[in-house]
Amino acid sequence: MPRLLLILVLLLLQAQLLHADEWWAWTNVDYYRKPPWTGSVFMANFADEVDGSYAQMVSPRVKYAAARWLDLGLGLSMLRLENIATGDRYDQLRPELEVDPHYELTQQLRVDWRNRMEWRENQGAPSAANRTRHRVQVAWTLPQPLGPLTRVFASDECLMDLHLRRQTENRLVPLGLTFKITGSMDLDIFYMIDSKRTKTTWKHESVLGTYLRVRF
Repeated sequence: MPRLLLILVLLLLQAQLLHADEWWAWTNVDYYRKPPWTGSVFMANFADEVDGSYAQMVSPRVKYAAARWLDLGLGLSMLRLENIATGDRYDQLRPELEVDPHYELTQQLRVDWRNRMEWRENQGAPSAANRTRHRVQVAWTLPQPLGPLTRVFASDECLMDLHLRRQTENRLVPLGLTFKITGSMDLDIFYMIDSKRTKTTWKHESVLGTYLRVRF
């Protein structure tokens, strides 16, 4: 029965991925770990099949475990965004501050609540577009792995543009799967509905995402 359930979940995920409008690939490398401190580098690539835009990001980050249930973080993200169709290109510098509580409800069930402040400086823009982000993720670790599958998760993230004083984006992940590649490497595969708000309506796009986490 568990194997049949796994096959059904993977088939459902594959059907959604074939219709993805965007493709996101993330990688996080933990290069320093000495409790309560952790140092890492986050790298990301984004490709939008609809409007032809492409983005790359590199972000060195540091986290401090302030309590058993609370992490504090600092980051500095550097982005390059390009529209292949028009040739437009600009860079963004983004200092970040995080306050991230997390709760172990049971041995298998965990809730993470990430809260991030971003100060976004866009090249050539007359003013910054600062924003806050708030993501709740619920993850269930399987009591016994199904092959490489070790975890199932879902999340929802609200993004607020401070200069507009309203929510401008929502990222809903109804299904994500975690696979253990090696003892120090895990891979998440997820399907996301990315909703962006214009002046009058919301625009929805489907996203296929992967997140490779490496620990040294």
